[in-house]
Amino acid sequence: MEHRSYMRRRLGTSIVCILAFSISLSVESMASESIDEAEEKGFKVVRTIPLEETSFTQGLEVMDGSIFQSSGLYGGSNLREIDLQSGNIIREMPINDTYFAEGITILDQSIIMLTWKEERAFRIDISNFSIIENFSFEGEGWGICFNGEHLVMSNGTSQISFRDPETFEINHTIQITWDGQPVPNINELECVGMEILANIWLQDVILSIDSISGNVQYFISPASISSTQGTNSNDVLNGIAFDKSSGGFWITGKNWTHIYLIEISHQETTSEIQETRGSNWFSAIFILSIIMLLILLSTFRNKNEPETPNFKDSTP
Repeated sequence: MEHRSYMRRRLGTSIVCILAFSISLSVESMASESIDEAEEKGFKVVRTIPLEETSFTQGLEVMDGSIFQSSGLYGGSNLREIDLQSGNIIREMPINDTYFAEGITILDQSIIMLTWKEERAFRIDISNFSIIENFSFEGEGWGICFNGEHLVMSNGTSQISFRDPETFEINHTIQITWDGQPVPNINELECVGMEILANIWLQDVILSIDSISGNVQYFISPASISSTQGTNSNDVLNGIAFDKSSGGFWITGKNWTHIYLIEISHQETTSEIQETRGSNWFSAIFILSIIMLLILLSTFRNKNEPETPNFKDSTP
């Protein structure tokens, strides 16, 4: 009987070890999910619009059938409204020669425009292109978007800041990482829900970034488009604008002659990712509960198992 009791204890210990090993693999798998290699997504060009004039594009936005485009360079910076059907310029606002215009985003009925090294951002009335107010900030300004709560801003590093839309004060920052490595030169931004689309300066890629973790979720490579545009190394991909009516994205670049509406192949949304991770954690907790139950049952059985006399040692 002692032998059978010993075997049961060994069996119970083995089961616990196997289950513990299984749950450790589950946890390891879930940990690795957060740094999974970003998947490359496909895309297709849906529409192409020729631009009336080229522009050193720094920012792109879409609203009410118009594209708003900011152009950089000292002495040549401007803000334009462009007809979404023809590509013709509807109106244009020149920017003071002392400023190098950068990214833009739409906030209510105004446009927020960054400047590159001047540590100044402008709030511009969208109806008449007049400057309403300006904000000061430290460092360089590159790209900007509005996620419904914060102004999200890049500065050419791997860091992006989340700012109060009323005061422009920083609420918090995150670091952008791709397969666990920081991503420098984050440029133009576009916010879509919990997702941030971003250009990387001098690279033919657009990243999809989780706005909470900063991890790159997937990327697309529009090299087939950019290879047909530009005449020098500065004429790079730059400019992303989400089109709510179609669900696609308008993209262009510096001194490009066209803008392109693209559709990205199915992308796993942040909510889907969180749902998957939540399901994995539920599975891990379930397995852990089974382990605890088996341990309790084993303990209970051992306590309540009657002792069997050892007849070998008993005298007749």
